[in-house]
Amino acid sequence: MPRRLRIALLSAIPVTVLLLPVLAYALDRAITNGEIARNVTAAGIDLGGLGRADAVAALEAYELDLATTPLVLRIKEQEFTVPPAEFGLDIDAESLVDAAFEQRRGGFFSGFFEWVGSFSDEIVIPVQVGHDGDRLAELLDTWEREAIDDPAYEGAVIVRGGRALPDYPREGEGIRTEEAQAVVAAAIQTLQRQPIVIPTLVLQPELRPDDIDAAVERANGLIGSPVTLRSEDPEFEVTFTPEQLTEAFFVEVASNSPVTIDTGFDPVAVAGLLRPHRSALELPPRNAEFLVDEKNEVVRLRPGRSQTLLDVDLVVEALTEAALDDEGIGELPLAEGRPPDFTTEEAEAMLPMGKVSSFTTNHGCCEPRVSNIHTMADFVDGAVVRPGATFSLNDYVGERTTEKGYVPAPTIISGDLEDTIGGGVSQFATTMYNAVFYGCYEDIDHSPHSFYISRYPEVNEATVSWRQPDLIFRNDSDAFIIIKTSYTGTSITITFYGNNGGRTCERRLGERTSITTPADVYRANSALDPGEQRVVESGFSGFTNTVTRVIAHDDGNVTEEQWSWRYRKQDRIIEVHPCEVPDSEVACPIKVPAVVGQSQAAAVDSLVSAGLVANVGNPVEVADAAQDGIVQSQSVEPGEFLEAGSTVTIRVGHFTAPPPPPPEEEA
Repeated sequence: MPRRLRIALLSAIPVTVLLLPVLAYALDRAITNGEIARNVTAAGIDLGGLGRADAVAALEAYELDLATTPLVLRIKEQEFTVPPAEFGLDIDAESLVDAAFEQRRGGFFSGFFEWVGSFSDEIVIPVQVGHDGDRLAELLDTWEREAIDDPAYEGAVIVRGGRALPDYPREGEGIRTEEAQAVVAAAIQTLQRQPIVIPTLVLQPELRPDDIDAAVERANGLIGSPVTLRSEDPEFEVTFTPEQLTEAFFVEVASNSPVTIDTGFDPVAVAGLLRPHRSALELPPRNAEFLVDEKNEVVRLRPGRSQTLLDVDLVVEALTEAALDDEGIGELPLAEGRPPDFTTEEAEAMLPMGKVSSFTTNHGCCEPRVSNIHTMADFVDGAVVRPGATFSLNDYVGERTTEKGYVPAPTIISGDLEDTIGGGVSQFATTMYNAVFYGCYEDIDHSPHSFYISRYPEVNEATVSWRQPDLIFRNDSDAFIIIKTSYTGTSITITFYGNNGGRTCERRLGERTSITTPADVYRANSALDPGEQRVVESGFSGFTNTVTRVIAHDDGNVTEEQWSWRYRKQDRIIEVHPCEVPDSEVACPIKVPAVVGQSQAAAVDSLVSAGLVANVGNPVEVADAAQDGIVQSQSVEPGEFLEAGSTVTIRVGHFTAPPPPPPEEEA
């Protein structure tokens, strides 16, 4: 073997020897990753090499042993056995495992030396066994009462016949609870349980007679007189009688440090007394509301409030305070629940509010359409339009039906009047449109009538029908619009209340242009006689006109809006006999002439000349020779109309001379 090779091999041996532990450490570190390091214990339990779940399970098993292994305590001659689980023995296994995993987990090189030490050095994780001190104190108090016949007594307040009386403190035998708790806490740290003797001694009460006297005075103040609690919103009042106050009264001696005596009202008992009133006290949220005073034309704010809830603890505080007050009267407090959708603060931001605009139109009395106008007015009265919202009259009112109280009334359909359910309400729409116009609110959609109606302002009018046309406007102000309606037998008024930002509007009407004259249009009416006429529609000229709304803003700016409308001419409608309608093919009937008093020949000639047939009936005897041959009657009255060729019978007078008188006889 070459010398250099031998030297190299000999040099490598010590290096290899040094590297072997490091390699073993690296291999062990890789294999045990996720496990607690070697030789780590807690409460004598070897946690090394365990994963988290196994380590937690091992500690919880130990905890179960501690909690179920009975503890024996002796007070005087009585012995009490209790598993520590009764007073909440507890080990925080998760935190202990966290602490175990942190052991021997340094960096690679520092961890090497900790790894080497793990083969000989034990790391002990301290285990702190906890418990529920309040529950242990309760058990000790119970055992003390059972074991000791003459315990120390802190006194009390006794109620008899509606009056509070003192029951003064007395010395007696007892245990020092704090010291007993410390002994028990030490005993539960391990499984090696020995009986514990709790010593007793003579104890002096901490409360003094003066403390009891003060509690009695307070108790009589609480239950001695009736107490009244009042709430403004909702408006409510409840009075607690002395008997009810006594029923709800409690006295409690708290054996804490220092010992105290407390008197007051039991929330559970007070809740029982208030149970019949809960529905009157627990109310849903109420939105802030604007109330219109139409007489003074102002708007007042009714504040909103949140949902009201009965909070018995608050009531007990108020009841106690009022009972100790000389007057025995106090506020009935209520807790707040859900807030209203529209709060008082939001409403106050819209103030001041008042009358913005009002408009009235007149109509005849007692027509069917007046009933429809009143029905719609009643439904719309009080409607509210929020800022930024649009108001559609059709959407708000809905279809006009008999179930809603609407009646048949004339409606303009294709230029003619026809009865429809709810007809005639365009007058309501016109009145509302003008309230919108003069209130300076934004017009979204409206349609004037196709014909001009003189009772409405020219161009400033609107017609509605279900579902079109409609009247739609937008509230472009920062305040509510409250719509109020009123009516008489001959008028309808709509008033808008709100705050339009100080705008004022005036109307400027233009001149009529493109005027068209109405024509006379004849319509047949067989009930009329020839020559007789009846004017059904007087007719109106057609024309175009423009209305300008001049808006003065509160900042001094003035803007204008224009609406133009073309009214169709409305022809004059005249009813005549069908034969007199232009281009009629109907022959006119013949007016029967008067022939009574004429000679037979003249009468026949008159009737025939008129186009009638004369028939001479039986003669009529007359007493006047002058009526001989004269027509005495005709079968059809003069002035009546008959078809051509109709027969009229006449009767002619016939005179018969009387016989001569007989000759006179001579005397």
